[in-house]
Amino acid sequence: MEIYPLLAWFGVMLLGFGSAFLFTGDPALRNARLIRIGIAFIVIFVVLRASGLYGDANPWQVQAAGPLATVFDFMNVTKYPPSLLFLLATLGPMAIVCGLADRWSGWLKNTLVMFGRVPFAFYVLHVFLIHLLAIGLGVVQGFAADQMMTFPLFFPPDYGVGLAGVYLAWFLVLAILYPPCQAMADLKSRRKDWWLSYL
Repeated sequence: MEIYPLLAWFGVMLLGFGSAFLFTGDPALRNARLIRIGIAFIVIFVVLRASGLYGDANPWQVQAAGPLATVFDFMNVTKYPPSLLFLLATLGPMAIVCGLADRWSGWLKNTLVMFGRVPFAFYVLHVFLIHLLAIGLGVVQGFAADQMMTFPLFFPPDYGVGLAGVYLAWFLVLAILYPPCQAMADLKSRRKDWWLSYL
């Protein structure tokens, strides 16, 4: 196994722990800081990606299919392991969302906050659930279940669904994980055991 992916994931984890201080203190100052950081990340992403100098192993190019295809290629950055450009493109908008979230109210904010309180539980559950759903989809599409017992890179060539199916699966996963994540969030609100802070 290559060491770079492990180092990249370790670095992302450290970034998460190290940025906790941004979410403390005066709410107005925190929100303004998060919005500024988010805008800076987006600007740095655009400059680095447009220049092609650094940040991702997958270069972009103007596509013959038109401007939309070029935009898609520009945004096609490496997620596994996460490249610098992937982190800038995802953390930038999310920092802005976090900076604006205090202005929101209602079920959407409550749902996002609930999932945000149980990140590790959500992560572990979603990995197993998505793989089970992938096996089920493969069987429905006529493949043997053991063909799906591998990394997605090695799934059969004809396996899969279109973009609409991906979004449907995304909503299905969120709906299925809502009850166990809500139960974990409720448990964490009732008890203060040290180990619960990691879930």
